[in-house]
Amino acid sequence: MVRLPGTDALLRWNNLSIVAEVEAGIAHLLYGRLDWSFRQLFPDTAEGEYLERWASIWGIQRRPASRAFGTATWPASAGTFIPAGAIAIRGDRFSYTVQAPGAAVTPEGEITVRLLADVAGAIGNSAPDVQLTLATTINAVTPLGRVDDPGLSGGASLESDALLLQRLLSRIRMPPHGGNANDYLQWTLSVAGVTRAWVYPMEMGAGSVTVRFMTDGSTPDGIPTPADVARVQAFLDSVAPVTARVHAAAPIPQDLDVHIILLDPDTPEVRAGIEAELRDMLRLETEPGGLLFLSRIYARITAAPGVIHFTLLDPTADVQADPGHILVLGALSFV
Repeated sequence: MVRLPGTDALLRWNNLSIVAEVEAGIAHLLYGRLDWSFRQLFPDTAEGEYLERWASIWGIQRRPASRAFGTATWPASAGTFIPAGAIAIRGDRFSYTVQAPGAAVTPEGEITVRLLADVAGAIGNSAPDVQLTLATTINAVTPLGRVDDPGLSGGASLESDALLLQRLLSRIRMPPHGGNANDYLQWTLSVAGVTRAWVYPMEMGAGSVTVRFMTDGSTPDGIPTPADVARVQAFLDSVAPVTARVHAAAPIPQDLDVHIILLDPDTPEVRAGIEAELRDMLRLETEPGGLLFLSRIYARITAAPGVIHFTLLDPTADVQADPGHILVLGALSFV
C-alpha cells in the first residue's frame, strides 16, 4: 500500500482536505453537466443548438438577424448620381451601403437612393429625417442627406431562445389546420422582427382576416413601421389560402400616462426601475383593444427595486384601450 506523504488524518497539516476539495469540485461539475444534459432532453427546457434541433423536427428554424433597408435623399445638381457601393454614415458611425444608382435628380435638386445596413440587427433601423453623411466626396452632391419617410426598417436581431421556444410550443400544442386563426398567428410570428401578434377573423367582413403585430426591440414602443407592415403583408399573401382576404396592420399607440407622488426613496435608480417595470408590463400584458387592470400597475411599481412607498395619482381606474389601439407608456412623472 502506497501512502502519500502528509495524508495522515492525525496530522494538523495534511493533504486530505485538499484532495477532498478537488474531488468535491469534480463531482459538482459532473452532476452539473448531467443536470444540464437532462434539460436538453425536453423541448421546453432545451437551449441553444439543442432547442434549434427540437424546433427543426417541427420544421421551425431560428429567425436569422436581418438588415435594415429603405431610402435616403441628398441634395444634388442635375446630371449627377450616387453610385452603387457608396457608403452613408449615421451620426453614431453606423454605416449603410447604396444598393443601386439613384434615379435622376428631381426638379427640386434632390436624388434618392436605396440603402441597406452594413450590419444586421435592430441597430440599423432609423427614423425619418435622421441625417446621413456620404463617406466619400461625390461631385455635385451635398455630403449631408436625410432618411426618407417612413424610415429605415426591417433590421432585427437573431431570434432569442425565449421567442423560438414560444413558437415551438405553440406549434406543438396547436398543429396547423389549413388556415385557422392559429395558422395566421404562426405565419406572422415567423417573419423576422415580429415579436407579438393577434388574429381577428372576419373583422372586415366575411372571408377577411386581420392580423395586428408588434416589433418589440426594433421600433419605438414596438409599433411596426409601414415597411414592416408591407413585409408581413407580402409574406401572409404568399402562404394564406387563396380564398382569404388578409390584412396586416400595426396597432395604433395609445398613451398610458402615469403620475406618481410621495415616492420613497425618490432616486434616479428607483425611477428608472419603475419605468422599466411599466414598459415590461405593457409588453407582456397588453393587446389591441385590451383592458389593463389598475392592480397590475400597482403591482409592477411595487416590484421595482428599492421601492418602499408611493402614491399613484393617475390612472385611478382600469384602463381600456380603444379598438385597434394598444397601450404604450406616455408621460411618466414623479411629483
